[in-house]
Amino acid sequence: MLKLQEYTAWISVDGQPLDTYAVETSLATNEVTCWIPSEAGKEFSVHCQNTSAPGLDTIGAFVYIDGQGCHGSLFERWNVNHTVKFSHAFVSDRITKSFVFSNVRLTDEDEFVDASSADLGQIQVRVCKVALGEYYNPAQNQLQTEHKVHERSKKAVTHCVGLGEETMIPQTMLRKSQCIGQPLAKFTFKYRDRNLLKANGIIPVPAPLKRKASQEIIDLTVNDVQAEGSRFNDPVRGEQNPQGTKETERRSKKVKQEPKPGVFVEVIDLT
Repeated sequence: MLKLQEYTAWISVDGQPLDTYAVETSLATNEVTCWIPSEAGKEFSVHCQNTSAPGLDTIGAFVYIDGQGCHGSLFERWNVNHTVKFSHAFVSDRITKSFVFSNVRLTDEDEFVDASSADLGQIQVRVCKVALGEYYNPAQNQLQTEHKVHERSKKAVTHCVGLGEETMIPQTMLRKSQCIGQPLAKFTFKYRDRNLLKANGIIPVPAPLKRKASQEIIDLTVNDVQAEGSRFNDPVRGEQNPQGTKETERRSKKVKQEPKPGVFVEVIDLT
């Protein structure tokens, strides 16, 4: 969320506010800017809250999509915590379509090398005092959603704002308004693909966890030579085998009898 004095603005996806990164505030121009991650195909909504004390001035919040004025809404003078929400664009006086992040269209046509809007990839909310004018048909506010970017463009913009599902509404008329003086607050959300923000160091990437060295346990138990060798030389009870006895004695002299070793374990550190 972005905050300046009594005003707060945020963008939500799936009902949750998006995290903001690299927030910069300019009190000289009453402007706050940040970066937010966008995902193609995701619908979003824009919110603005006014917590100022009730007054006589008429104050409104106005949304600009990719550099284009969309529409606005007035804050209720008597409501201290009034929040306005923008989630749809008017297609006619009876139809709206939802805001959705979309992919820009790449082209190799030379006429589009420098034609892309400088505000492409931005959502802006302006809060200002207004003077109200006459009513008009919202069909006049057609939002341009077809954006082409040249393949050689240095502006790393892969997403734009498109229009999603259509909703039927009661017949609606909008009222023209004119901002008076400098905006009380201006919130600019620069949206880009999450991976692009990570690649440019805007979204911090956590350092990889160091893996602990594995330990290998080796069983070095020594076989009992005496037991293994004498298993086939023991005479059957009741039999006398002098030759076998001599052979056993002869082998006993050749094989040095060692104490039976115990079982031990060696741990190897592979760090």
